[in-house]
Amino acid sequence: MKHIFSFIIIGVAGYKIAQSFMHPEVATVFLGMEVNVWAFRLIWLLAGFLSGYSIMRGRNKKIEK
Repeated sequence: MKHIFSFIIIGVAGYKIAQSFMHPEVATVFLGMEVNVWAFRLIWLLAGFLSGYSIMRGRNKKIEK
C-alpha cells in the first residue's frame, strides 16, 4: 500500500512506451513541448526504472529491520 504511487508510475510508463511503438511518430508532445520520440521513451523508461528502484529499496530496508 505504501508504494501504490510507484506502481502507478510503472504502469503508466509501460503504457506510454508501448503506445509510442504502436503509433510511431517522429516527435511527440511531453509537458506541452514537442520532443523526439526516443527522448520521450527514455524519459518514461527512467521514470519507470526509478519507481521500481524505489520499491526495491523500500523492500530491502524492510527486510533488514
